[in-house]
Amino acid sequence: MITGRSFLIVFAIISMLVSYAQEVPDTLHKNPSMIDLRLVKSGLADARDIVIAPVRWNQAQWAIAFGVTGLTIGLVTQDLVIQQFAQRNRTAFLDAVSKYVLEPWGSGLYTIPAMGIMYGISFALHDKKARMTALKGVEAFVYAAIAAQILKQITHRQRPIQGDTPDPYYWEGPIGPITLTSFPSGHSAAVFAVATVIASAYEKTVWVPVLCYSLASLTALSRIYDNEHWMSDVVMGTAIGLAIGQTVFRNSVRLKLLPTSPTGPGLTLVYRL
Repeated sequence: MITGRSFLIVFAIISMLVSYAQEVPDTLHKNPSMIDLRLVKSGLADARDIVIAPVRWNQAQWAIAFGVTGLTIGLVTQDLVIQQFAQRNRTAFLDAVSKYVLEPWGSGLYTIPAMGIMYGISFALHDKKARMTALKGVEAFVYAAIAAQILKQITHRQRPIQGDTPDPYYWEGPIGPITLTSFPSGHSAAVFAVATVIASAYEKTVWVPVLCYSLASLTALSRIYDNEHWMSDVVMGTAIGLAIGQTVFRNSVRLKLLPTSPTGPGLTLVYRL
């Protein structure tokens, strides 16, 4: 069923794409493949690099991967303790903050429109960096959400809020039905993917990474507070988001908007293989 929230997110994405098409100069409309194919190629390259990333990892990256995996496994043994602590300390005020301020960043209700606004403002300010950051932010959000859903359907871990009693050790595996499951946290993955793209693009502006990662961290923790996820879900979701965000940003360096076009005044999108 398509909810009102889902409709708003889809509408925001479509609006951003339509705005982009309308802003492309006429010289590029005469040869739309000039820009469209390179955008598609960039997106496909990102997807490829995300899938085959482990093949390219060096020793340090493998060490980090094993460390995150070990931390996640260790946290499973403490998930129930953390869940009970969070639920004992709930208040009406924190409930409202989590519901109206934090959770929408992970679901995309705030994140996607924010990227759309950033994209629109980039034209007024003639800021190509902001334009590309917005596009890559949306892409990172989508890829992180997809990656999280794939793992969810493979593991089918029960959420803390499901069942008669919270059970962090209830994993059905891939035989379970297609449904909303707990591991990993999709909200955490998505919000950290976007935060990483923006923070990386504006790393020299100190307050930007601080704001992005702080908001992402609070959003991820709100999933435990809301009794929707275990701490181990959030840790793995965060790691996925960081990895995908870094991959998308690193590849975005290959994609450049040039202020000239071979056909005359306009813009040219260049993707370096």
